[in-house]
Amino acid sequence: MNLRHPRAIVIGIWSLVLTFAIVQLIAWTAFGGTSHGSIVVLQFVIAWFVILILTVVSTRRIGGLARTIRQHERARTATLDQVEQLEMRNAILQIISRSVDVPLAFQALAQRIVRLVPCDRVGLALLTEDGQEFQTYTARVNQVERRSRPRPDVVFKADRTAIGSVVRSREPLIINETRAYAADFLDVNVLHTAGLESALLLPLLAKGRAVGTLNVVSRQVNAFHQEHVDALLPIAEIFAVAYVAQQLQVAVGKYQTMEAMSELTLSIAAEINSALQTIIGHCDLLERGYPDPNLQRDLATVIRQAQRITSLLERMRAAAQERLKEMADTVNQGGIPSSPEAYGKAESR
Repeated sequence: MNLRHPRAIVIGIWSLVLTFAIVQLIAWTAFGGTSHGSIVVLQFVIAWFVILILTVVSTRRIGGLARTIRQHERARTATLDQVEQLEMRNAILQIISRSVDVPLAFQALAQRIVRLVPCDRVGLALLTEDGQEFQTYTARVNQVERRSRPRPDVVFKADRTAIGSVVRSREPLIINETRAYAADFLDVNVLHTAGLESALLLPLLAKGRAVGTLNVVSRQVNAFHQEHVDALLPIAEIFAVAYVAQQLQVAVGKYQTMEAMSELTLSIAAEINSALQTIIGHCDLLERGYPDPNLQRDLATVIRQAQRITSLLERMRAAAQERLKEMADTVNQGGIPSSPEAYGKAESR
């Protein structure tokens, strides 16, 4: 008995009871009806009363069992969705732990995303450092991706684009028909031209800052709903954190390079300055020991040039220290300590 269709089962039971009642009524009428006596009639009525009660009880029991099965199926579906979500997050974390490369992780996880939300393409738009442009990446989930490594497909400006609007509002956007938005947003017009009819755009938020969007598009109208937003929001959060970590990793690399160059510059400047001071000192001694005007004029020129080089070295040291301070501020704003001592202080807080 298939309890997934309880209405059909109930209708079948009542149809059998009704058919049996009609057949028995015809037989009863054909063989004399009430001439069998009041006792037989009473037994007949009692039997049918019992049959009707059993039918009602059985149909209600079937309905209750069907509702219980539906509840278990919904719970099982919800559990499977949670498992899929956890598997997706685990896969993202594993890929990102091996390489903090968000476009590469996105390319590897596109097939998993399409299992959560059925769609024709998955897109990623990452905001550049100046906040004026988006680098977009696309994974075509219904065909073999021939690229060994993702690369930006189209670079969009932040203005007059749906992805720019989502980043500014920090709220998901469901586009049921791209045709209705094609005149207002350049990126939606590109989707509509490509035959894609609906889209779902989610902001990548990290520490309250939007750094891009995660997008899914479909060739069907009204393909996306709130449950799809709920399924993809945790994935978008992980992508956002990973992208910020990637940016900070680049910033730390620049800081370390700048720190090494600054230390080398300061060291060389100190050595050159020491040599210049020695030259200036010897020139002073020569100037005092030899009163020849021509020689003194030449020595004065050497001293002026040495002092000029000393001034240039001082400016180089100041510029190197300023640049090093700027890089340190950038790293500290991202929450990454620039030294073991700073790390210890961050941990103690």
